Amino acid sequence: GDCPAGGKLQGQWPAGSPWVTGVGGTVGGTRETPEHAWKGSAGGFSNRWPQPTYQRQHVKDYFGSAMMVVTGPLRMLLPASDRYNGSNCGFPDVSAQADDFLVIDRGELLSVAGTSCSSPTFSGVVSLLNDIRLQANKSTLGFLNPLFYKHPSIFNDIVEGSNRAGGRCGDRGFPASKGWDPVTGLGTPNFPKMEALVRSLK
Repeated sequence: GDCPAGGKLQGQWPAGSPWVTGVGGTVGGTRETPEHAWKGSAGGFSNRWPQPTYQRQHVKDYFGSAMMVVTGPLRMLLPASDRYNGSNCGFPDVSAQADDFLVIDRGELLSVAGTSCSSPTFSGVVSLLNDIRLQANKSTLGFLNPLFYKHPSIFNDIVEGSNRAGGRCGDRGFPASKGWDPVTGLGTPNFPKMEALVRSLK
């Protein structure tokens, strides 16, 4: 999130709302450079919304894993605890690639990056999943978060990288970790697993 005057991390809107599916960003994904959190990916905890029940165990596991990181105690890498409310809604929920997207602006080919790239990418995946449902004469998926948090194995878990706060909140961000984390969420889409799941649902 942002860091306004006072040094308190400010959760992004609307990604920090429990009523939307917030999308973070990743980069990499080759044999030489494994997919990892994009350093500009917003993430953290809302200052307004309480933690939804579907997310509670995942957040608890994230902070519990803080003592189990090979490179050192993860808790030492987190932003200072008085700068965010870890008992509120965490975000993002999921993530997708966010770098090296090509766009044409006034006839010029440009490379762009950001969650403004990863969000529509993830939306496209959801559209494909809904199309699979409709072709089978089933309903669309509707509100996604409870389903996603119930089936985290349909995502590629991102365990490397972090975002960063900057400004008055210093350079510490939230590190990626096994399972859900407040920089890449549950991870990036594993489409074959997603497809199998949505086909199996009534």
